[in-house]
Amino acid sequence: MKQKPDKLEDLLVNESFLNYYFQKNDADTWEWEEFQEDFPNSKILINDAKEALNKLSLKWTETQIREKFLVLSQQLSYSPVFKKESKNPFNKVYFVAAASIFLVLSIVWFYNQSNVSPIYLELTHEKNLIETVNLTNQPMLVLLSDGSSILLKENSRLSYPKKFDDKKREVFLDGEAFFEIAKNPNQPFLVYANEIVTKVIGTSFSIVAKKGQRNINVSVNTGKVSVYSLKEVQSKKIKTELEGVLVTENQQIVFDKKQTNFIKLLVDQPIVINQNNLHQFEFKDANAAEVFSVIQKAYSVNIVFDEEMLKNCPITASLIDEPLLGKIELVCQAIEAEYEVLDGQIVITGKGCK
Repeated sequence: MKQKPDKLEDLLVNESFLNYYFQKNDADTWEWEEFQEDFPNSKILINDAKEALNKLSLKWTETQIREKFLVLSQQLSYSPVFKKESKNPFNKVYFVAAASIFLVLSIVWFYNQSNVSPIYLELTHEKNLIETVNLTNQPMLVLLSDGSSILLKENSRLSYPKKFDDKKREVFLDGEAFFEIAKNPNQPFLVYANEIVTKVIGTSFSIVAKKGQRNINVSVNTGKVSVYSLKEVQSKKIKTELEGVLVTENQQIVFDKKQTNFIKLLVDQPIVINQNNLHQFEFKDANAAEVFSVIQKAYSVNIVFDEEMLKNCPITASLIDEPLLGKIELVCQAIEAEYEVLDGQIVITGKGCK
């Protein structure tokens, strides 16, 4: 059990408390929440510490913090408190206050930067960008100048220009976010997420690109995107036409950073894209080929099957409440067929029906 903190500065330099504030350590988070239950009177002091850190870490950019470092360092260097003959109590108070601020700024900057991808820092270095950092446990809405919106997930950061140029729109992500991009064929939208670049014209998708994780994931809800490795982009300029690995609705691409290769899969929970097909999931004496065609159109997922072989396989079933793969499983059971998901599509194999 922790000892009760008496001063604000005790919290601001406490490593365990900073882990709790920045949500970097589950054990410390649990410990400080329990501590507040054991010592209810400490909540005011803890809230004051959080507010102080909020003002520093959320409102100050890295550049501003570095400038504060420089100013404080110069002021401290010339402060009379360093002279032994000086006995002015005001100088001592000033020195202690300035030193405390300097230390807190150092800690805030370190915690903000220690969990950031070096690639992200390199890509955004010396660019005139706005940076938004989400240190809360709730998604944060970011609105861009072109009308696009981004839900930035916790412990994630996004850098973007105040206004995009005429030829392309570029943003830089470290962490996780969901994008809804305003459509503009003449101004492609590029998301740099560590080792990959995702190019879109207008669509909704999510990216998970966290430091320390082996894989980077791009999942498409609507529309389509092209995904490239960063090395490919840096070595060859992207053209206006869609290139790279194409990812469409209900598909996801996984980039293995160690193997530097892409793997295309279905998303974990495919959704119905074409709502007009919902009422058509009731089948009575329909052939299996027709059933698969309806499912394929509804989910905008490619289903590979032999239409001639399956046209004599009758299906009577209600598939309304079943998820995508649940629908496929029930139909395959009825016609004694099998399925597998390969390269983001569903492949049906079987002997057909007489």
